[in-house]
Formats: sequence, structure tokens, C-alpha cells
Amino acid sequence: MAKISVLRPRSADIHPVLMLLTSHRMDCCMLCLRCLERFTDLGRFKRIYILANAVDENHRAILARFAARHDNAILRDCLPRGLVPAVNTAQNEILAAHIRDVIVKMDEDVFVTPHWLDHLIEGYRHHAHRDDVVMATPLIPVSPPGRHVLKRFLTVSYPSERHMYVGPPVEENWVYHRWMWEKVLREGLAESWLAERPSLYSYLDDVTINCVIYDRRLIERVHPFPVRPIRGLPTTDEMVINRALLDGNLRVAVLGRSVVHHYSFSPCEEYLRGHISMDAVWRYTEGLRAEVGSEAERTAPLRPALKILTSGGLHRVIRA
Repeated sequence: MAKISVLRPRSADIHPVLMLLTSHRMDCCMLCLRCLERFTDLGRFKRIYILANAVDENHRAILARFAARHDNAILRDCLPRGLVPAVNTAQNEILAAHIRDVIVKMDEDVFVTPHWLDHLIEGYRHHAHRDDVVMATPLIPVSPPGRHVLKRFLTVSYPSERHMYVGPPVEENWVYHRWMWEKVLREGLAESWLAERPSLYSYLDDVTINCVIYDRRLIERVHPFPVRPIRGLPTTDEMVINRALLDGNLRVAVLGRSVVHHYSFSPCEEYLRGHISMDAVWRYTEGLRAEVGSEAERTAPLRPALKILTSGGLHRVIRA
């Protein structure tokens, strides 16, 4: 009997389109860009679209300098504030123009780690021939999929702290936000997890889209995203995607051996900032090492500095 072989695209032949969404979290966005430039060969992206949703003048200047450093980057202003209609309109136009491309979507408060893109593309490539697994995402500890995948590891590693990682949904669970970040920053939770050599993939039937990769198998099910509220129908891109997963009996692959960090969901942000500072997260990411001699390490580093703003407070400023 003849052997059936599945033909998959070569990783080196996949050049995704990146959509980076940013709005009001300027300090998070600065660290997001810093990690992207340190840990990514950005030339591998066919295009980088920065969707700036009603950002202020200082924030836009930072984004403009980033775009100026990368020939494949395009800064697009999305007004007014809000996913609907501004951001969804921009996403619709990008997805229509890149229907045949692979899409990576990322939020401004996501901080990538060494080799994240290689892992993400490999996860996509591994499932590209399947009709039922249409999206992949790294393991993101501060997210519902991340907590689900980490559940057994957390139970074994922290049995006496179970009350810290179970309970309300992650999106509104400020206890989990703080506890998880403390474990990541102070006890090396991510490194301990990876040392266990977890399964390459876990499969879930819903997702939070902080950092995801997908292609036309999903685009054709969700495009166009709504640009005005319609009673009884999902409005946000994430709600539309999860509805499509449910209706199509589709799944998402969570990459067990690629950890990417997400700062917070909106309901928990104010509390988290009072206990886990962005400076602490910045120092943690600075301790992550890219492969010696990689393109990311050869590029000129961004030098953070502290600047006192007229409105008060200290913020990091990236000098181009």
C-alpha cells in the first residue's frame, strides 16, 4: 500500500504579516517593541502593520521611530478610540489585502521571548494541513488558555497555593495576575515549566488573541469583522473568532514549549500596576538572552531612560 505523506510548507518559506495593536499603554508598548527588536528577525515579516488606536503624541513618536527603523513597517492611525469601528476597519482592509498570507496578531502588552517567532511558525506549519486546527498561540501564563494548560503543573508545583491560581476567570482575577507575575519574576516559573519538557501542543476550543497566528482557513470564517454593533451578534474580533471556533467545531493549538508574556487584562491593570511595576517586568526581559550572534543581538540596542513628564510621573523613553 502506498504511503500517504502530508506536504507542509517549509518554515523558511513562511513570511507572515504582523498586526500590532496599540492604544493607551505606552509603557507596555515600548517594552513590546523592545522585545520584538531584541528577539526577532523582523525582516522575516512580509509586512508589519502598527495599528495605533487614538494614541497620544509621545506614543505616536515612538511608533514612528520604530517604523522608520524597519522598511517593512507601516504605521496606521486608527480613529476614534475603540475596536469598533476604527481598529476592526483597519484589520478588515489588511486581511482582505493579505488573504493568502499567514497572519500574526499581537497586542501592545505582549512581551515576546527568544525564538518565539520560530516556535510560532513551526506550530502553524505543523497544523497547516488540518481543517480543524486553524490557529496557534504561544503559552501565555496570564491568559485563560495559559492557566488551563498550566493547571497540572501548578497543582504539582504549588499545592499549598491553589487558592491563588483557581477561581474567577483570568480576565477579572487580580489575585491570579499578581501571583503569576510574582512567580515569573521571582521564582522562574517559565523556566521551571520549560525544564519539564511539556507536550509540544495542547488543544483548546476557545482562545484569547493576545498573540496568535492563523491563515485563510480562519480568515474566510471571520472576515469582515463588524464595524458597528449589531444586537445579538459578537462585536470584537476576539468574540467573532471564538464564535467561529464554536460554530465550526474548530480548535486552537497552544504551544507548550514557547512562553510569551502578557501583562494584564484591563479590569486588573490598575491593581497590578500597584504591585508589579513595568520596571520589574522590563528588568526581567532584559535578563532573557537571545542566541549569541543572532541578527536581533547585532542590531543597535534601544537605550531606555527616565523622563519626568509635565503631567507628573516617570516613564521610560526609547532613544532612536
